[in-house]
Amino acid sequence: MPIVIAKTTAALLVLTTLLCQQAVAAPDARQQTIAHAAHQAQEQCFKHMYRDTNAYSQCLRELRDAQGAAPLKKLGIEYFAFVGALSYMRVGHMNADQIAAEFLQDYRRTQKKVGISDAALCSTVEGDCTVRLAQTREMEVTPPKPVGMRVQCNGKICSLVQATP
Repeated sequence: MPIVIAKTTAALLVLTTLLCQQAVAAPDARQQTIAHAAHQAQEQCFKHMYRDTNAYSQCLRELRDAQGAAPLKKLGIEYFAFVGALSYMRVGHMNADQIAAEFLQDYRRTQKKVGISDAALCSTVEGDCTVRLAQTREMEVTPPKPVGMRVQCNGKICSLVQATP
């Protein structure tokens, strides 16, 4: 009897391994739709992040809102917005943490409606999923505090800066 159980367990292990490899190798159609939308968001909006985080977030909001009732495309845009803002938090871009927090809430709502796992969603945007999932959990536990902004002018050139209490 133990030999039969061992063979059955070994067969299940092999089958599980093959299924996992197939899932990693070939994303389903939903993941491809999400990845395509994320890629479009990157092409259209990421360039704004270099000079203006507010233009970046506005570009993504407009792109997302144009999707209407296409939840997979909307999710791809929202998730890319979050991931892009996370990457700029590392280098201290002003307001990147606020943008990441905003799109984290947005993509979580859409993700729940679509019913896709964190691991499957993470694989739609290039990068280290282990680190990204940890950053996501950390931001959910400790969201950034809202930051006040004010206008500061030097001569005829004005810009937004963080308001100091």
